[in-house]
Amino acid sequence: MADTYKAYIGGEYVDATGGETFPVDNPATGEVIAQVAKCTKADVDKAVEAAQAAAMDWAMTPQSQRSKLMLKLSQVLMQHHEELAVLETQEHGSPIRKTMGFDVPQCADFFEYFSGVSRAMTGETLPVGPWCTSLTVREPVGVVGLITPWNFPALMVTWKLGAALVTGNTCIIKPPSVAPLTTLKLAEICTEAGIPAGCVNVITGPGDTVGEALVAHPGVDRIGFTGDTSTGKRIMNVASASAKPVGLELGGNNAMIVLPDADLEAAAEGAIFASFFNSGQVCAAASRLLVHESLYDAFVEKFVEKAKSLRIGDPMNPETVIGPAPYAAQRDKVLYYIESAKKQGAKLMLGGGTPDASETASGYYVEPTIFADATNDMEFMQEEIFGPVVGVARFSDPMEAVAMANDTPYGLSASVWTTDLRAGLGLARFLKVGTVWLNEHLMVFCETPWGGCKQSGFGKDLSTMVLDEYTHVKHIYLDMNEGPVKPWYGILK
Repeated sequence: MADTYKAYIGGEYVDATGGETFPVDNPATGEVIAQVAKCTKADVDKAVEAAQAAAMDWAMTPQSQRSKLMLKLSQVLMQHHEELAVLETQEHGSPIRKTMGFDVPQCADFFEYFSGVSRAMTGETLPVGPWCTSLTVREPVGVVGLITPWNFPALMVTWKLGAALVTGNTCIIKPPSVAPLTTLKLAEICTEAGIPAGCVNVITGPGDTVGEALVAHPGVDRIGFTGDTSTGKRIMNVASASAKPVGLELGGNNAMIVLPDADLEAAAEGAIFASFFNSGQVCAAASRLLVHESLYDAFVEKFVEKAKSLRIGDPMNPETVIGPAPYAAQRDKVLYYIESAKKQGAKLMLGGGTPDASETASGYYVEPTIFADATNDMEFMQEEIFGPVVGVARFSDPMEAVAMANDTPYGLSASVWTTDLRAGLGLARFLKVGTVWLNEHLMVFCETPWGGCKQSGFGKDLSTMVLDEYTHVKHIYLDMNEGPVKPWYGILK
C-alpha cells in the first residue's frame, strides 16, 4: 500500500487545494510507494502567507537563539538517522550504504556548521567623518523560495535551508517531484526541534506550476535553486519581472586531467569515485577524463578493471554501490547519450546498456559505462548526462588539456592529477570553473564555497560566503552634530 503525504504549511500537514495527488515510485522496483499532495498556485499563496506571518518574529529572534535551534535541529535529525536514510533510498534509489554513512550524517553536519559560523557575522563601522557614525548591519532577506534537485534529496535541502534559516529568513521549499518525501520529513523534524511554525514550509507538485508560481510570487524575496541549466534560465527570466535576486547552482560537464607524472594507481582509483559516486548523479562528477597520451592505455586498462567490481543492484543491499536512475525518463536520457557516443565513434570499454539480472529487471538501472577514444566534440562529452557514463580522451600537452577542459558551456569543477603540485596549481589558474581539486575529485566540505561560472550558474552555497546570499547589507548613518548644519553645507552660508 502506498503511503499518503500532504504538503507542509504553517507547521502542519495540509491537503492540497483540490485534493489531488501524484505518485512517487521506488526506482529500484518501479512500484508506487507514495501518493503526494499535488499543490496549486493557491497552495503557494498559503505557504507565502504562513512564511510572511512568521517572518518578523523569526528575523527579530536573537542570533544566539537561532544558532542554538540549528544545533538542536542537527541533533534531532540524527535521532531520525535510519528513518531518513531508508526513506531516501526508497524514493531516490541511492544505495543505503551511502544514505546511512554519508547523506544523513552530512545533513546534520551542515546544520551544526551553520549554527556556529552564523554567530560570527558582523557589520562594519565606516570612517566617513568625525561628525557622524556610519555603520553596516546584515539583515535577513525575508521570505525565500528554495527549489532543490533529486540527486541528493535531503542534502541539497540542508545546504540552502541551514543558511537561510540561521540568518533569519523564513522558507518555502519546492522539492523534486520524483523525490519529495525526505524534504517533507525534514520539515517535520524542524518543527520537532523547535523551529517556529511557518519558518519551514514545503509545497509539492510540478515545477511548471508550483515552482513557477513560487518564483513569480511578489511575497517571495529571493530564490535559491539547484538543478539543470535550462530550468535555471527559466527561473532567471521569471524572477527578472520583479528584479528578484536568485542564486543558481546549475549543471556541469567536468574534466579530470591526468598529467604524465601522475600516480597512475591513485588516478584510476580516484576516477572511480569521481565518475560513479551516487551512480554518476552529481553535478560535479568527472564525466570527461583527459589523460596524457603516455599514460592513456595503462590508465584505461586500470580504470575499466576497477569499474568492473562495482556492484549494481538493490540499493537496500549494503554491498550495492550503483543504484538505479531516479525515474524512467532519466534512465532513457542516459541510454540516449550512450547510443550517441557509439554512433559518434567512441569505443565502448564497459557497460553500455541496462543490466541483465532479475534483481534489476523492474527498476530504472543503467550499467556503469566507460568509453575510450572520446573526443571533445562528441555530444556526450559536451552535455550533462547525470548518470554512470564517462568518456576518456587523450592529450599531448598540458595546455591542450586545459583548452579541452574549458571547451564546454559549463564551468563548475575540474581536477588535476600530478606529483608536481606547482605545475598543478599553475594549471588550476587557467581552468574556468568554480572549484579545482588537485589529486582528488568531489571533495566538498561545509567550510569551502561551492558554485560555478558560465552556464553552471552563479552565487555560492556552503562556507561563510553563503551567508551573504541570504542577507542584505543595510547602511545606517548617525549624525553626531549638535545642530543641523553640516560641514559640507557651505552653500548655505
